[in-house]
Amino acid sequence: MLIASLIWLIRRHHVSALAAKAAAPVGVAMTVIALATGAIWGQPMWGTWWEWDPRLTSFLILFLFYIGYMALWAAIEDPDTAADLTSILCMVGSVFAVLSRYAVNFWNQGLHQGASVMRAGALAGDTEERVSNVFAIPLFVSMAGFMLLFIALVLIGTQTEIMKRRTRAIVAREART
Repeated sequence: MLIASLIWLIRRHHVSALAAKAAAPVGVAMTVIALATGAIWGQPMWGTWWEWDPRLTSFLILFLFYIGYMALWAAIEDPDTAADLTSILCMVGSVFAVLSRYAVNFWNQGLHQGASVMRAGALAGDTEERVSNVFAIPLFVSMAGFMLLFIALVLIGTQTEIMKRRTRAIVAREART
C-alpha cells in the first residue's frame, strides 16, 4: 500500500491508487487472522486472551489504521481526492507497520520474545537460539506462500476496482446521452 500510495502521490498513476485501495481489505483480513490466532494461541500459553503488550498493541493500532483507510476511501466521492487523502493516511499508518515489527526491540518488555528468525545470524549463526532448519524451511515456504497469496488477491482486487471505474464511467456517459 505504501509503495502504491507513493506512486500515486508522485506520478498520479490511477492504477497505483486502485492497487492501494485493493490491498487494504486483504491487509485487514490478514491482520484480523493474526490477532485472532494470536489470542487463541496466547490464552493457553500466557493465561490471557489479550495483553497490552507493545507488539500486540501496535498491531491493533495497525488494524485500526486499515479500517480508517477503508472508511476514508468510502467517505469521499471524488476518487482523486480520496486517493490523495488515503495516500497520506497510508504513510502515517506505515509507521505502525514498522513499529509492530520492531516493537519488541524498541521496548524490552512484554510477553513476546525478541527476534529469532529475521535477525543477523539467526539461521547460520552459532548461537544457542539458532532456528533449526526443520522449522525454518517450512516457515519460509509459508511466508512465501502468504506473500504470493497477498499479491494475487491484490491483483484481483485491483482488476475489480478498474472494472468498477469503467462501469461507472459507462453508466455516467449513458446517463448524459
